[in-house]
Order: sequence, then structure tokens, then C-alpha cells
Amino acid sequence: MRKFTQNQHICFAIVIFILLVRVTPCLAEFTIEDEKKVGKEFYDKMREQHLIYENKSLNDYIEKIGNLILAQTQKAPFEFCFSIVDSDAINAFATPGGYIYINKGLILAAENEAELAAVIAHEVGHANARHVASIIEKSQKLSVATLAAIIAGAFLGGGGEATAAIAAFSVAGASSLTLKYTRAHEEEADRLALSYFVSAGYYPAAMIDFLKIIKQHEFLSKTMPSYLLTHPGTDDRIYYMDSLILTQYHQKGKKNIIGNLSRMQSLIPLDQSDLDKKYRELTESLKKDPDNVDLLYYLATIEEQLGQTGAALNHYQKALGLSPRDEDILKNIGLIYIKTGKADLAQDYLLRASNLNPDKDEITLALGKAYFAAGKYQNALDCYLKIKDKVLDNKDIYYFIAMAYGKLQNRGESHYYFGLYFKKEGKRESSLFHFKEALNFFPQGSERNNAITKEIKDLENSKSLRPTKEKPKR
Repeated sequence: MRKFTQNQHICFAIVIFILLVRVTPCLAEFTIEDEKKVGKEFYDKMREQHLIYENKSLNDYIEKIGNLILAQTQKAPFEFCFSIVDSDAINAFATPGGYIYINKGLILAAENEAELAAVIAHEVGHANARHVASIIEKSQKLSVATLAAIIAGAFLGGGGEATAAIAAFSVAGASSLTLKYTRAHEEEADRLALSYFVSAGYYPAAMIDFLKIIKQHEFLSKTMPSYLLTHPGTDDRIYYMDSLILTQYHQKGKKNIIGNLSRMQSLIPLDQSDLDKKYRELTESLKKDPDNVDLLYYLATIEEQLGQTGAALNHYQKALGLSPRDEDILKNIGLIYIKTGKADLAQDYLLRASNLNPDKDEITLALGKAYFAAGKYQNALDCYLKIKDKVLDNKDIYYFIAMAYGKLQNRGESHYYFGLYFKKEGKRESSLFHFKEALNFFPQGSERNNAITKEIKDLENSKSLRPTKEKPKR
């Protein structure tokens, strides 16, 4: 799994400084508009530095929980944005303007959905109470660049990493403000969080349970999880929430409302040591609950990553027997059959999945791959073209379209889509080559010729080319 290195922090911080230093300096009063500006700039730099984890299913899941929580609040005047940070550190944080960040490591650490919802509710509480804004308003006048540096240092790491993030800005005054929540801030965020997620239907003690899990991580690893550094006073918080629950919240509530947490966790890649550990955990859990579909699914995904294709297929098939209309299981079985050269079998399973959910882009893409593997290139192309304008986790859609056109002997369209593919990958010369080749196949003045000519001009006028990033989903 991914960890932030010191170099990544430094690179991230320098880029923010260069791009933010031009913004109007000195904020007298930290207004709502100031919050939105700082939050948006911080978010943009996170994406530019590839610190945001892109997985549509997982992002949708976090957003569903976030919106369920928001529906219970008198929210601040922000358009909230929920994002996943590509780090295995157990942490979550809120930045100005309604931006909520949940680390991959924290998602994996949660034992049920309610615990994850409690953390999200806690961060929404910080955002609604404008705690970061209140800290900033009590400080000296600071530039937006300095504020971004402080936020990066406070939330993106602990110890030396945080220090490196701040120091890399070399902004005068960056050390004049310590962005750290007070006990009163944490208590208010916990009080609000309890109200939010209990109203949503979750069980009240979820936040306490999660804090105990985090403290257990600290005990086992001998290193303090980032969450304990950025959200101090854990023991006091547990006592405070215990008192609130005993006196105000008597309802039982649910552990899961949206559902499928373990399936969402299976979407997060693990490194080898974590794969082995998770394999052992799931194997033991299945001994106690052998017909649990989500456990079977999760174990199968781990076995796939370990190269145990046969075992994975067996567990997927058992899960499918228990849940025959599960589109995700059908899709994954189809993908295994593609990998093992059984394209006809892959089509059968993927067509079943597509019939269940014809609008799910991942299934359409997988079905296109199955058709391509079976030599049905027009069918494959139809699938690819159906989703070419969608936001996909798989950034190779232009590549697949180009390959399908090539197999169909349509060289002009093949070169055109290869041009788009290499442009997205940031490979300027390769992109230019294919666009120029594509021009030979379209008459001057045609719509496609004009589009290619514009692409060439844009590339020739650009000194560098970075991989394309999608706009934030707000």
C-alpha cells in the first residue's frame, strides 16, 4: 500500500507554494469565501500530486455515507466534497470549505460501516463548526500560501513528514500558527457527530469502538496512528462520549445501512505482507461463517492478488451459488476467465452481469474485453464507445478503442484514439505522432480532421504535458 515519502511531501508543498503565492496575501477575517478558496486550492494540489485515490465504486460508497450524514445536519454553506487519500496511514481530516478526506488505511481499519460513518460524521462536525477557520481567525494575518502549508503539515503526515511539508514552503510565518484542535474542538465535533450518525440510524457507540481499534493499532505497532496525532485527547474523548451515550442516546442503531463494507475494502490493493495477513484473517472468519457472501468475495479477491486463481474461482463460484444475481461476482468470474483464456465462458458470465445492470461501466468495459479476446471486435468496440466519455478508474479506455479500431482495419480512428490515449498519459511526442498519422485518413475540412488539427496545435504550443485529471465531483 502507498505511504507518503518525505520527497512526496516536499514536492507537494513546493507546488502549492508556487501556485498559491500569487493569490492575494493576508486574510484579515477568514470568511466563508476564504475557506472555499483555500479548500479548493488544497484539493486541486492533492489531485495534481496524485494523492487522491481514484476508485469510482469506493468513492461513491464514501459519498453515500457522507450524504447520509449531511442529511442530518444544519450544514455550513459549503458544497461538501468527500475524497479518499492514497495513504495507508490511519487518518481522516477536514480542510476549509467542506472538504473531507478519508485515508485508505482508515477505511481498512474500520470493522463495520457505523465506525466509518462515525469518523466521517466527526469530520463533518469539524467542518460545520468551522474549527480550522476559528484557529486561523485568532492568528496573525497569513497568506493563503502559508495557510495551505500549515494545513499540509498538520494533516498529511506525522513527525518528520509533517515538518518537511511545512519547511518546504519556506514561507515567512508558516511556523507562527500551530493548526491543532483543542479539547473543546474535539468535544464539539464528537457531540455533533453523535447527533448526526445516530439520527442517520447507526449505533451510538461506533465512534468509541473505532477509537479503541485505533489505540489497539498503536499498541500492536508501537507507533502512534496519524489519527491520534491529528485528533488528540483520545481517552478524554472516550469518557466524554460514554457520558453522552449513557445520558442522551439509548437507541440501539445499526452497524450497516449502505452495506458491503468488506466488499468496498476489497477494492483497496494491499502489499504482500498485508495480503498474507488479510488472507489468514478471512480464512479464520470463514470457518465461523462459511456462507457469508461478502467474506467469500473478499477472500477470492485476495487469492487473485496472491496468484491463487483456482482457489479464487472456487470461492467466487460458492459466493455466486449463495447470491446468483450478484453482478460483482459475475463480473469478477468473467474477468478470471478472460485471464485464463476462456473468452466464451467469460462472455456468458459478463452478459449475465450486464443484463442485471446494463448501465454499470465496469461491467460494460469487462464485457468489451471478453468480446475482444473472443475476436468479436465490433462488439468490443460498441462496448468501449458506450463508456468512452465516462469517468472510469481504468484510464486505458482510449487504448482499448484504438486497439478495436485497429483490428477492424480502421487505421484513421485507431491513430486518433491512440493520440488521445498518449495525450492522457502525458506522452507528448507519441501523441503527436498518432495525431499526425490520423490526419492522412480524414479529408480536410471534415469534423474529425478539424478536431485532430486542433489537438496537434495544442500539443505543439505546449512545452510540457501532464496526465489528464478529472474535475472534482462536487
